[in-house]
Amino acid sequence: MKDTPLSNCERDFLLKAIEEKKRLDGRQTYDYRKIKISFGTDYGCCFVDLGQTRVMAQVSCELVAPKENRPNEGIMFFNIELSPMASPGFEQGRNKHGVFFMECRGHCS
Repeated sequence: MKDTPLSNCERDFLLKAIEEKKRLDGRQTYDYRKIKISFGTDYGCCFVDLGQTRVMAQVSCELVAPKENRPNEGIMFFNIELSPMASPGFEQGRNKHGVFFMECRGHCS
């Protein structure tokens, strides 16, 4: 993710708004937006609406038998792709920060 630093004016504006407990949309400090969660027609697909913001998530997995010489070990990969529409810091096709790796050794159940 590339850095997108705030200008001094933006930083000052945000700090003043936090100090005065003001939000641009008129909500109070502990007010929350309407939340709606719905599931898509495909397995692993989910839509979340937070006020006027809509997010789609897709989850998938593949089960693979462990190696015969290491029957109690396995590997899990997590890959996250974030759209540049979410933040200017996310670059299209570059998810170097979005790959996580976890290895399970010993008793995996």
